[in-house]
Amino acid sequence: MNSLNTSQETELSPLEAFNQRAAQKNLQGQWIAEEHLLRAIGGPRPAGIPFRWHWKDVETALEEATVALGPVDTARRHLTFINPGMSGRAAATTHTISAGFQLVKSGEVCWSHRHTMGAVRFVTKGHPEAYTAVDGEKLAMEDFDLLITPRFSWHDHHNPSDQDVVWLDGLDIGLLLAMGAVYYEPYGEDSQKLREGTSEGIGTRSHWLRPTWERGRSGRLPVRYPWSEVKTRLDMYEPDAGNPYDGLALRYANPANGGPTMPTMDCWIQRLGPGFDGKTHRRSSSAITYVIAGEGTFETDDESITFAAGDTIVLPNWTNFRWTNRSATEPVLLFSMHDIPALEAFGLLYEEPEAILNAASSPANPTAPLKPIYRHGAFYDQDEL
Repeated sequence: MNSLNTSQETELSPLEAFNQRAAQKNLQGQWIAEEHLLRAIGGPRPAGIPFRWHWKDVETALEEATVALGPVDTARRHLTFINPGMSGRAAATTHTISAGFQLVKSGEVCWSHRHTMGAVRFVTKGHPEAYTAVDGEKLAMEDFDLLITPRFSWHDHHNPSDQDVVWLDGLDIGLLLAMGAVYYEPYGEDSQKLREGTSEGIGTRSHWLRPTWERGRSGRLPVRYPWSEVKTRLDMYEPDAGNPYDGLALRYANPANGGPTMPTMDCWIQRLGPGFDGKTHRRSSSAITYVIAGEGTFETDDESITFAAGDTIVLPNWTNFRWTNRSATEPVLLFSMHDIPALEAFGLLYEEPEAILNAASSPANPTAPLKPIYRHGAFYDQDEL
């Protein structure tokens, strides 16, 4: 049917009648989308809500899943954090990243496959004998190590030890689903063949000393960041080092180019010194944070969330927040994953420190408020951008 009947049209305004006729021809006026633009004044609506998952609740759920699911030859024993404020969306922790915990029992092997989602794995309960194989590289999984599985890299997980191994997974699946770029391929066998020189689990192809007979890689590098080295680096900084918003925040840099951890995700290690009382700020990026040690609060405009070691916190995009450390003597240690690189690639990363908003005026218009953007340690006025 290409038009409305006369009786229906007389009950509608001319514009409403036209909108319906256009819709029947799979057309829509731009004016209908104006409401979406008006809602974006002041920035986007955060996707989801800030939320904390207690480790005890997750641990119990993993134990129950072990009984309910059975051996991992049926599926990976992984529980995804679902943001309770994202109803109607694809199941995810943020709109770009899905995170959750995976448990591998003694003697288990999680079969090899690959996909276009990049993955990071932060080991919360490891063992020197446990490892992940990534494109033939054997990467050991010890406490608080970070392992990188670049997109479309073969990977399988092994736990030959006599203890459970647990880690926090993070995948950029929300971003890839939005782009229609999800590909998956099974390897065909449980385990892939390991390359030479991988017995120590250090990731030799990401090391600065590499085999001359192999083509070098600048990307898609299987990387392991040992916690022992990370902790040593943290201890090199003074107790009050960092900035008033994030405390001491260090990036897990790509060893080949010094850039972000992965093209779509960056990983940080943060230290909030004793008594840290952070300033409020927000970013157009989203983040998922795991508490390694310490306790404190994560405050937003609407609530104050307490946290302790083992808890996981989600921060939606464009949400005002600040960190505090409750202890006067012990630091808080945080591991976090961010979708910052994806936004930076499109020039869409913005940060606002609320503490200095409207604190200055433009030379061209002294009465107009400025909104300086805080970006990785530097402030930029509007007329400089």
